[in-house]
Formats: sequence, structure tokens, C-alpha cells
Amino acid sequence: MADQFDPLLMQIAQRSGSLDVMLDNIFSFLNRKTDFYVVGDLQSFKDKTATMGFPEGEAEKLLLRSYRKYPNKRMRPNPSPAAPKSTPNPAPKPTTQQSAQTPSPPSSTSTTTTTATTTTTPSVTPSVKLNEKGEQIPVGNGGVTPNYYWTQTLYETTVYVKVPKNTTGKDMQVELRTNTVSLKLKAAGKSCSDLLKGEFPHAIKVDESLWSLDSETSTVILTLDKAKRTWWSSVVVGDPQIDTSQVDSTMKIDEYDAETQAQIRKIMFDQKQQRAGLPSSDEMMGVGSEMEKLLQSVPPPPTK
Repeated sequence: MADQFDPLLMQIAQRSGSLDVMLDNIFSFLNRKTDFYVVGDLQSFKDKTATMGFPEGEAEKLLLRSYRKYPNKRMRPNPSPAAPKSTPNPAPKPTTQQSAQTPSPPSSTSTTTTTATTTTTPSVTPSVKLNEKGEQIPVGNGGVTPNYYWTQTLYETTVYVKVPKNTTGKDMQVELRTNTVSLKLKAAGKSCSDLLKGEFPHAIKVDESLWSLDSETSTVILTLDKAKRTWWSSVVVGDPQIDTSQVDSTMKIDEYDAETQAQIRKIMFDQKQQRAGLPSSDEMMGVGSEMEKLLQSVPPPPTK
């Protein structure tokens, strides 16, 4: 089966970072560990006395035959964009970003400093539909709670929290840590009210997570960078959960970068293997196997 090595090759592709580096690693392996690059004497091949290598030019022909064995995939041309309307649209109001107002955390954790983000706020809060287990059917791969709604990709979780009109960044107290979140609204002469507080189901990368205030829609937007590429069932433990088995992970797979696409395909492959009672891709790798040693020898992609 041509696809039986897909999980192994996918690991190589992930570690290489690009096709150029991946192909360079493969041909380097062929050069160092096989006789693919060995050019033997033509007469020895005629006499059938050659024990290794290829006649000059034959390895290249073999490579070309393998390449031509599979068809090219033609990209469909993009449709011509519609002509813009002559009536100008009013300029949108700017989105306000503020630095997180956070107390000094213990040394074992850290809080975030906000930077600008391009996340836009959906105009309508998603409606809630439940499955037979009482779990929410995902909308945008996320769900809805009384205080907020959220969406997610394998890379990040985005949370939208409504706040009163005319709220400014100075009115917010945001604390993001590796495993917890605290979002409070400060009121003059009153104690802070919790808009979102609790423990994440999985860790986040604090330094790469952001928050912003969309003043036009009076919405605080939290963009949480996941430390592990996996689907969340909720934003914080104890809040309403979604049915992660209904997460849309295939319809727009081409919108993810190469690493995320590989992660999605690996998850889908492992799930298929599990249903069939077959080993997962990690089990197929085998600790200490020759392929595992090869993967460990693949250098990371060069930094720019």
C-alpha cells in the first residue's frame, strides 16, 4: 500500500519544515546510506558482475520514472473578483488594544502583555444546539456560555466577552497564565466583577496569547495560543462543553499552514487506525526503530 508510510513521511515533513529541506534530507540519506549515488563501470553491468550502484545516468532515470508515476494536480484558477461598488463604505471605528492590568504573579507562572491583533468580532452570537448527551454542537468549532462565546482552530482558541458600552481598556483587569484565566471588569467604588475565570482544559503559550477591546461592538477578545495542538471541549473546566467529535477539521484544512495540516491528518489517521484495531502512527514508528533514528537525525529547518 502506497500510503502505509504516510505517518513516517509526515513526521519527516514536519521536522524539515519545507519541501526543499525534506527532499535535501532524503537525498542526503540516499547518498550516505545507500548505493543510489554510486556509479559503477558500464562493462561490469553488462557482464552482470556489478554488486552495487547504477550505470551512469540510470539513477536519474529511475528518479524521473518515479516522479512521472503520479499525475500532476492542476490548480483551478481563482474567479475574477467582483467590481467594487462606487458607493464608499464608512470607515470602521478603530479597535482599542490595551496592556493587561495584572498583579505580580508567582515566579512559577507568568502573565501576558497585550499587543495588536487582527481578530474581528462576529456580528451575531451563535445559537446553541445540543446532542443527546447534552453537549453543544460546535459552531465555529466552539460554543456559547451565558458570559461569552468562543471558536477554535488546532492552533488557538478565541473568546468573545461582551462588556458594557463605553468600556475602556483601563476598566479591564486581565490575567492570563499557563493554565488559568481571569477577566474582570473594574467599577468605580465597587469590587471587580468576574466575567471569565477558571482553569483551561489544556495549557496555553502565555507569551503568544493576546487580548484586545473592540470598542465598536463592546467586546473583549482573548486569543489563546495553544501549547498542544488539540481540540478543546470548553474554554475553562466546568463550563458548558461541546461535542469535539463534531468539530469541523477537514472542510477548510487547506487554510491551515503545513504543520497544522500535518497534525490534522495525523489525528485523522490515528483515529482511523484505532477504529480498525491497528497501531497508531507513533506505535508504527517504534521507539528505537531505524526510522525513529532517521527522524532524530533530520536537522530543523534553517532560521531566517
